[in-house]
Amino acid sequence: MRTLGWLLLIAALVPAFVSVPAVAQEAPAEKPLIQRYLDATEARKPEFRKQLLAMGADGLRKAIAEYRFEKPAKTGTVKLRTMCPDGFVRPMWVYVPESYDPAKSYPLIVHMHGGVGGTPLDSDQVAPGQYEMESWRNVLPPEWRQEVILLGVSAGVRETNEDAMWWRNGGQKNVLHMIRETRRILNIDDDRIYIEGHSDGGSGSFGFAFRRPDTFAGFMPMNGHPLVPQSAGTAVWLENLKGSSIYAVNGGADRLYPAAQLKPIYDQVKALGVNIHVVAHEKLGHQVSPILKDEVPAILNRCLTEWRRVRGLNTVDWTTDNRETGRRLWLEISELLDLGKHNNAPANMDISQPARRVTLGVTLSQSVDAPTVESVVKGSTAEALGVKDGDVILKLDDTALANIDDLRKALGEKSPGDKIHLTVRRGDQELTLKGEFPKGDPQQPGRPTEARVIADCITPGLVTLRQRNTGRITLHVTPQMLDAEGKLKVVLVSPGDKQLVLREALPVAADTATILDAFEAGLDRKDRTIARIELDVAGALGVKREGKKPPQQEDDF
Repeated sequence: MRTLGWLLLIAALVPAFVSVPAVAQEAPAEKPLIQRYLDATEARKPEFRKQLLAMGADGLRKAIAEYRFEKPAKTGTVKLRTMCPDGFVRPMWVYVPESYDPAKSYPLIVHMHGGVGGTPLDSDQVAPGQYEMESWRNVLPPEWRQEVILLGVSAGVRETNEDAMWWRNGGQKNVLHMIRETRRILNIDDDRIYIEGHSDGGSGSFGFAFRRPDTFAGFMPMNGHPLVPQSAGTAVWLENLKGSSIYAVNGGADRLYPAAQLKPIYDQVKALGVNIHVVAHEKLGHQVSPILKDEVPAILNRCLTEWRRVRGLNTVDWTTDNRETGRRLWLEISELLDLGKHNNAPANMDISQPARRVTLGVTLSQSVDAPTVESVVKGSTAEALGVKDGDVILKLDDTALANIDDLRKALGEKSPGDKIHLTVRRGDQELTLKGEFPKGDPQQPGRPTEARVIADCITPGLVTLRQRNTGRITLHVTPQMLDAEGKLKVVLVSPGDKQLVLREALPVAADTATILDAFEAGLDRKDRTIARIELDVAGALGVKREGKKPPQQEDDF
């Protein structure tokens, strides 16, 4: 159970921090042109854009680098609200050091709370997003209190929609939006953005590493599980972790995700050459508060001191099952298409893991000891059994359950396909509900097409591609990819190791529109993209597209 031993601290909203894009107003004229463009109404934006594009690539780069920040009216923990991409207004909490200097860039740690499906969006006391962030703020060593900015985010699945979960497409876009809004008002070091979470937040950290790693310098999951997305029916690929840095903390006494269960998975990740540091606390249960005072300084001194965002991998190995998460650095899978015999990228490795853990599909109240149902997941075992909101779970089979840990332990003894008897108290009645856990792997039915590209740019001026089920590829070109004459050649290795030239060695000119669009998307002032090159792989292989393009599937974690 969580004990909230401190009071809610919410600073008053101030104009410099308010983020409601729907009512954005034009910034004062004295601000730099790039900021007037970002703040402008839709009617004025084309005018400012035209002026920026007229600067040329070098002038535009200089304008972006001169983006100016102001001293905020409030420091400490500041509560903001922002309109997220899914159309819902969400709160976010930012810790700003008292000595914040707008001329200095600061590392940013993003904090995702646990219980993502059952916790409220906000609270009159302490909201989940604020709790997760301030759990870290309260144990910051003195030498770090003035050197780091923290961001607590909220999912609000109960009040919004299930796609807002951390590992789903909508939830990830919401978090990236909140990071963008923080970058807009505070001077964030673009190469030192880190993401952390506990329980579901930890699993969400892995979710970002699998699907959208490019924003982050490191991932710090605490008592999370890398395969939670997979258990909800969506594939994950360990190869996608290449190039990322991970600091994973787990508890040996954690009944939900015990450290011993995760070791085989982490060993496979290490075998791929991923920079992953694993810490297992033998006596730690699911709550991480007992170890935060030691682990937070260790993470700050190791991760924030040593890790920086990877800007340019010479080899990119990326797999996806939808276009929206098709990009890794300079490579983007922009069309998924079954190319059959033309495929020349190997299958992804199988993930060796212990037997799949069964779940009831309920969220439980954190305010009482007895396992008390707050909500039932649609399509879950609990729904099939007839569990209702408000039920108190008394027994699983013949095992009496005094608290949530007892329920977790009892579920740990069950396997897919097992029968189950659940005794619940509903009002004044005591009921026995009977059923069974589903059999088999939920990931198999209706699995979407998976595309994989292994791209090499080891020699400047030459990109070599191997692909599987990739109709189109987009290259986001940086100067480091070009040869001494500013040229780039692209070769596709087809079956039999035959080389097919997709693009001859031609000059690549910097495109101001591409530079501006890349900056506007994430407000990354250090983004190096200068141009986009579209490659029709299927066309080059002689594969004809029949009718409309296949619909692209969104993340379905």
